[in-house]
Amino acid sequence: MLAMRTAKARWLFCVVALLVFGAVRGASLGAQDASKPPAISPHVRLMAARTIFIEHAGGRIPNDVIGDAFQGWGHYQRVGEPQRADLIVAINAPTLDGSPGGQVMQIRLSILDARDRVTLWSSTEQPKGAHKEKQREDNVVDASLSLFRRFRESIEPEPAP
Repeated sequence: MLAMRTAKARWLFCVVALLVFGAVRGASLGAQDASKPPAISPHVRLMAARTIFIEHAGGRIPNDVIGDAFQGWGHYQRVGEPQRADLIVAINAPTLDGSPGGQVMQIRLSILDARDRVTLWSSTEQPKGAHKEKQREDNVVDASLSLFRRFRESIEPEPAP
């Protein structure tokens, strides 16, 4: 009989100990979660940003076109140093021969958080090919503007007609 009471007491002690341990652990996990800032969606981060820094690699035309488009839009203020920016606008337009004036093969526009360089938005555009240099340049301008419009539409959607 004494052995049965002892076994019952041990079992009861284990159940109570597990309940207490679970409550203490749950409270400490809750305290850890409270100390972490909540995750913010990429769209919210893009909307909250006010300043951009533009960095580019490759072709000159995509950089000029996209940079001017951001300037004309006025949604973000362009700054001269990445440390002062909320966002990094990364324009990557490799050229066929590696020179800034060479034929652009593809244009990638990426919008990065300036603090941790996490990509918040990214897209690519392939300029149409052409035999004449002037037409190739026009196609690069069109592809660059298409990328910019795609990004702008994600921030400020056009109202439905």
